[in-house]
Amino acid sequence: MSYELNSLKAEAISAFTGLFTINSDTIRQFENGEYFVIYARGSKRVQSILGAEREILVLGNVYADQQARSVRFARRLINESDGRLETTLCVIVHQDPRGNTKLKRWGRENGLAVIPVHTSTGVLPRNQELERLLSYEFFTQDPFDVTGPVANDAQFFGRRSEAQELARKLQSGHIRACFGIRKIGKTSILHRVLAELKDNYDAVTLFIDCQRDDVFGLDAAGLLHSITLSLFALKASGRAYAEVDASPSAPSLAEAARQFQAALSQFDRTVVLAFDEIDYVTPSNGSAEQWRAGFVEFWRNVRAAYHAAARDERRVSLLVSGVSSRWFAVESIDGIENAALAFIPEEYLSPLPRGAANAMIKNIGAMAGLRFEEPALEAISSFCSDMPFWIRKACSSIHGKIETAIRPVTLQEPVVSGMLEAYGRDEGAALAKVALQHLFRVYPELRAPSLTLLVEGSELPSGVKRTLHRYGVADTAGKVSGSMMRMALTMVAEEVPLVDAGSIKRVEARPLVNEWAEELAGISYRRNTMERALRSLVINFLRMSALTTKDSVSAKSSLLSAISQKRRGELDPFNLETIAEKLFWLELVAVINKYWQLFERIFGDKTVFNENASIINDRPDAHAKHLEPSDVAMHRRALQWLDERISKV
Repeated sequence: MSYELNSLKAEAISAFTGLFTINSDTIRQFENGEYFVIYARGSKRVQSILGAEREILVLGNVYADQQARSVRFARRLINESDGRLETTLCVIVHQDPRGNTKLKRWGRENGLAVIPVHTSTGVLPRNQELERLLSYEFFTQDPFDVTGPVANDAQFFGRRSEAQELARKLQSGHIRACFGIRKIGKTSILHRVLAELKDNYDAVTLFIDCQRDDVFGLDAAGLLHSITLSLFALKASGRAYAEVDASPSAPSLAEAARQFQAALSQFDRTVVLAFDEIDYVTPSNGSAEQWRAGFVEFWRNVRAAYHAAARDERRVSLLVSGVSSRWFAVESIDGIENAALAFIPEEYLSPLPRGAANAMIKNIGAMAGLRFEEPALEAISSFCSDMPFWIRKACSSIHGKIETAIRPVTLQEPVVSGMLEAYGRDEGAALAKVALQHLFRVYPELRAPSLTLLVEGSELPSGVKRTLHRYGVADTAGKVSGSMMRMALTMVAEEVPLVDAGSIKRVEARPLVNEWAEELAGISYRRNTMERALRSLVINFLRMSALTTKDSVSAKSSLLSAISQKRRGELDPFNLETIAEKLFWLELVAVINKYWQLFERIFGDKTVFNENASIINDRPDAHAKHLEPSDVAMHRRALQWLDERISKV
């Protein structure tokens, strides 16, 4: 291993010397793996291309199957370099045929733009060829495309001090809340707070993820009992953190409450109970009717236990995260006094401050060779209402439209504005609409005033305006917060109402919004974009074949010969471009299969191509079947497989 690794290190030094000055090189061990580590400073040209003024980490190994530890090691080396190395960029030399995609993905998860350099022979390109390779691998990755909650410093923008302050207050025995519209970053900040508690405070934390079927399927006594058993297990193990273990059996509510108080009395340290996706255990969840009465029962006994702990001079803290604050603000539910009123505060996670939103775009864009003038930054943040998830999606769309060959490039506001409008029409408004629909489902009283914002000169009560501003629907002046929000509100307004305004119970009886809704809207946009590119590719290749092959038939005739006779008659009057637009997906696939010799160099394995084409034809966003996470993941992989091959043409 050491001989092979030293040989690859020597080859890397030789190859990179033409573009970089090598300042140090060594062999290091990390998690049972062996790596070469090079610190290299790029030439002025390389610095300009990569936007890197400091030294760049070049990491290498000879493993045939790359593991995530390579990126973890890179992140550790960068963090320990005391500012010597670029903090968001590194190069990894490897010998894994499938490693490029994996390393880029793991890099995004760790806030790193990983430039993978693959070699199967141990020989690396040099000079201009190496420069082109580095530029291509650097600029084709999409650092804006982050799925799921983020917690590491490199991806966590604008909320760091907020999370630290929340953790400090929870350590002191406070009750805090974090309400906000979907994808505003609630779970990200919750995870960050939990990490702060683990690393910096002497507290015991129990995390209750209310969206789990086994959790919201419990009743009030069952959830209290499950929390109690989990606390006893934490005490016995001596650990500081656990997720609640849902117990299907439970005693009476009174006995569950007594045992809960007894469990809290066992701890000398602060006990933090963190509830995420709280809407699933409120009357808003029509698929768990027991929480209509159980909501008051649960919070009445939690409140009693909290006060008992305070009298005993023990610290118990609560953190509640979800979309709707509605059930924590009403005086009664079905005529029963609401124990959660004034117990759980109405606190919101609002959109990012404008400066933080602009900084996020600027910092992440630099990782892909995209630089934005200040008016362009303002245009993006304003269009997306300063919502971090919406900003990432919009910038990901912009990233996909900018040629890699011209990067690094500085984008001006007129260019960006046109792209934003197109993104809003094609995908952005649909994503925002999903978030609004969910908000109106769990907080139906906000629907009418939100739609009123579309009417010029309309005025709303100050309390309602304040709530809409906290959710990011309105700005401080009581106007629609951004263009993407306006598009989504317009789409909602055009829908036929499911119920009248007074029929709240019927709205509440609807299950909560499908968790894959945003993902499906994105899949629909990606598939449409890919289909357009594939149709263009097919007609161009058929044209080229017709021009270069002696005695060949026309491109139109070639295309028509691949489809059924009935469809041939329907499409024959149209020109080639119109025919290509009217082809069904399976017809397009049939054309490629008939002329496989033209497309083999692009798609490689015919069987794999047809497998992925079949998955895409299933269209999980176009019908109402029950979706599993695997369905969405499989469709995304199939789209990515085709995208990668089409983009190489």
